[in-house]
Amino acid sequence: MPTLDPGIGEKFSRRTKRAINHDGSFNVRRRGGPHRHDPYQWLIQMDWYPFIGLVVVFFTVLNVAFALAFMALGLEDLPGVAAPHDGVQDFLSALFFSIQTFTSVGYGHVYPGTNATGFLSSVEALVGVLTFALATGLLYGRFSRPTARIHFSRTAIISRRADGTPCLQFRIANQRNNILIDLQARVLLKTTDPATNDQTYALLPLERDAISFFPLSWTIVHDITPDSPLHGLLPIDYERLDVEIIIQLKAYDDTFAQDVHARNSYTHDEIEWYRRFIRAYEVGDDGIAVVDLDMVHQTEALAVTV
Repeated sequence: MPTLDPGIGEKFSRRTKRAINHDGSFNVRRRGGPHRHDPYQWLIQMDWYPFIGLVVVFFTVLNVAFALAFMALGLEDLPGVAAPHDGVQDFLSALFFSIQTFTSVGYGHVYPGTNATGFLSSVEALVGVLTFALATGLLYGRFSRPTARIHFSRTAIISRRADGTPCLQFRIANQRNNILIDLQARVLLKTTDPATNDQTYALLPLERDAISFFPLSWTIVHDITPDSPLHGLLPIDYERLDVEIIIQLKAYDDTFAQDVHARNSYTHDEIEWYRRFIRAYEVGDDGIAVVDLDMVHQTEALAVTV
């Protein structure tokens, strides 16, 4: 039976892209309103490599700007600077003094010799303190923000049980070594009316919608019984209805001591038919279970089609 809109929307003038991307983000853009940009959220949520690169670029640009300002005042106003050699060496001398001032290192052999350079170095010291305070806050926010690293299988599959009952399956595993407790899963079916582009949602009952512990992989299963909204649908129907399987996970993280969430979805072209998952863990020689995260995605053909 269709459920109420979970917050993704029902009425649209044209067919939309998938609701949820594999990274858990929603395909929604905002425009208008008084606050369109939130630099803090952007800096907290961006990937680590771009974040570190942005910090390095910001640090470099500021120090280059101050170095040029010191050169404009004249290096003779900075006692202790080596006698000018050429433009490059003069710039490097000013840059190194700028970095020492910015970071409050202050080796002492170069110092402001006039009121102008003293004022400029004071401004740079203040900018340096504020910059490092901001960077420290962002680093703390990024490290302390609770996140779940759930490894989803690349595709969902249509398989069958031993008694012949067809079922929808996908598999997850924890990428971290932390402990997740009381992991709960909620799966929705989103379909689109080809004539009106209206979207409807239905809750897919699961074989198990929660587990107490999550040390291994978990194959989440929805049986396609006559009561299922997927009953009787063929691959061509999945494409016609623009089927999307939406997953929401919630667990208690023992490391962060609070709940963490994960989201994902599978579109109709990310569902494999007549397949089954290959077991993703084995027991080592020392008797310890070993989870192979690469095997989470591996499937094989069924002996007989559904």
